[in-house]
Amino acid sequence: MAEERSNSKFYFVGSYLCLDFVNTEVVADGEPVDLLRSFTDLVKWSVEAGVFDAAQAKELTKEWDGEREAERAFEQGKEFRVALREMVNRVVEGKSVQQSTVARINEVLQHKIGVAQVVRVRNGYEKHFHASFSEPVHLLVPIAESAADFLCEADRSLLKKCENPACVLFFYDTTKNHARRWCSMSACGNRAKVAAHYRRARSSNSMVRA
Repeated sequence: MAEERSNSKFYFVGSYLCLDFVNTEVVADGEPVDLLRSFTDLVKWSVEAGVFDAAQAKELTKEWDGEREAERAFEQGKEFRVALREMVNRVVEGKSVQQSTVARINEVLQHKIGVAQVVRVRNGYEKHFHASFSEPVHLLVPIAESAADFLCEADRSLLKKCENPACVLFFYDTTKNHARRWCSMSACGNRAKVAAHYRRARSSNSMVRA
């Protein structure tokens, strides 16, 4: 099971990149919190999500930060996140995905971010994909590819929302018996255990007093 990382403000519990992107909107102390507040945040999230490495991020930030295209890509990203949240909400509710969401995914996929190349290896040849992020909007393409993979390949019945009513995180249940209930055991799972223990203790104390 994926877990949130202790040294990060982001959550990587979804098992799909597109779900982790949706999960950049969270709830803290009962209030909605957007973890993506700038283009720089989007770059940082992309690094932690494994889209590219820190060295590439440094170069891209230096090249794009403050540019109009970067700000435009950031706003497009937030709009895309709204569409993806609508998608996952509908899937969890057993509803069909809206065609407008599919169209939005396809729109992002039109941006090409690299080429495939044949590379000689010891026992023959392999095809490797080389990504090139030449425009800020290219940061959204891996997310769209993940959404496409989810729609085309995933068992949609395994997409779940954390059972903590105060949590808004989604995840794809890859556990063996598909009984996962929480975004992560170290967060909502432990809170639920503590709450259940408190209820049992309070119930036992009430019976003793009676």
